[in-house]
Amino acid sequence: MKTLASLLAAAGLVLATAAPALSHGAWVDERWGELAVIYGHGAGDDGYDPAKVVKATAIAADGSELPLKMQPAANYMRLEPNGEPALIALEFDNGYWSEGADGKWLNKPKNEVPGARRATRTIKNSIALIHAHDTLPALPPQPLQIVPLDNPIGLKPGETYRIRVLFEGKPLEGKQVVLDYVGLPELVSAKTDAKGEAEVTLRNAGLNVLAVSHDVPLDGSSAADETGYTATLTFVAEPHVDE
Repeated sequence: MKTLASLLAAAGLVLATAAPALSHGAWVDERWGELAVIYGHGAGDDGYDPAKVVKATAIAADGSELPLKMQPAANYMRLEPNGEPALIALEFDNGYWSEGADGKWLNKPKNEVPGARRATRTIKNSIALIHAHDTLPALPPQPLQIVPLDNPIGLKPGETYRIRVLFEGKPLEGKQVVLDYVGLPELVSAKTDAKGEAEVTLRNAGLNVLAVSHDVPLDGSSAADETGYTATLTFVAEPHVDE
C-alpha cells in the first residue's frame, strides 16, 4: 500500500515535518449562496467583528473596479459585488494579540496586558479568483500577496502552475506556501526562488486556499514585538454547476 507521503512525492508535493507557522487567515468564499469573508485556521470557521474587514475591492476582467457593498452581519461580513468580478482583494485587520503570563492570547496590545510575554500586530490579505477566465487582471497592491502567474481555474488536480510571493511589491525568497490551508496545512510548496516564484501543484478540484506568512519586527513599539502578515490565494478549480 502506498503511503500518503509516497503519493505526495509522486505528485511533486512536500509534506513538511514542521509546517510553516500560520496564524488565522482570512479569505472570501461562498456561504448560503452569498460571498462572505471567512476567518479561520485550517478547517476552522470562526465568528469575528465585521469591522475588522477594512477593505474589499472587486476587479473586473478588464481590470476596472466594480462597485462592491460590504454588509455587516452579526459576526461576519457579507460581500455584494455589482457584476461578475474576476477577483476580489481583501484587507482584514485583526488588531493586536498578546500572550499573557498564563499563556492565553488576548486581542489587546502588549502594553495593556500585564506580564505579557510577546505580542503581534496581525494583518490578513487575500486574493479570491471568482469569475477569472484566461488572462488575469492586475492585482491591487497589498502588503503580502500570493500572485498567480498562471490562471489555475480549469486545471485538474496534479497539474502545475506558477505563483509569486510579494511583500510590499518585492519578491520574497525562501518562502514555503501552504497548498491546502483548509484540508492539509502540512502540505507546502518548494521554497520560493530569488524572484519570489515557485511552481506548485493543484491540490483540489473544488476550493483551494493557499497561504503564506511573513513577520516583520517592530522596533521601539510598546504595543507589539512584530507585525505578522498572513496572505491567502483562493479559487475553485472546477466551479460547480447548479442542478
